[in-house]
Amino acid sequence: MSAPVLFTLGGSMDSRRESRRWKDPPDKALRAKDILIRASSLTEDKNLQAVQFLGLALETCGIENEIATFLKKKCDQTFGMSWQCIVGRNFGSHLDCVEYIHLTISKISVLIFRCK
Repeated sequence: MSAPVLFTLGGSMDSRRESRRWKDPPDKALRAKDILIRASSLTEDKNLQAVQFLGLALETCGIENEIATFLKKKCDQTFGMSWQCIVGRNFGSHLDCVEYIHLTISKISVLIFRCK
């Protein structure tokens, strides 16, 4: 995995920051208890596991790409191969899915799906 891209502000290395890393204050931190299931074709057991996977991803990953990769790998290992994942604040999709779950936390949407 490649290192995050760093930007320097004002030419000082002390003021550099990582791009796209979620740095919310503690009162706005993303918590697993705030995950909502918006829509799903999965069984109740798979829904619960997907929510747990997202909770783990929020604890261990810092950017959307890392969360999507983490969720895809967990779903492939647990539910079988061919799962895909989209994580973001703004995206559109039109998919013909066999199985899917749409989760949200704060303003972030997570779509985990398996197509034909």
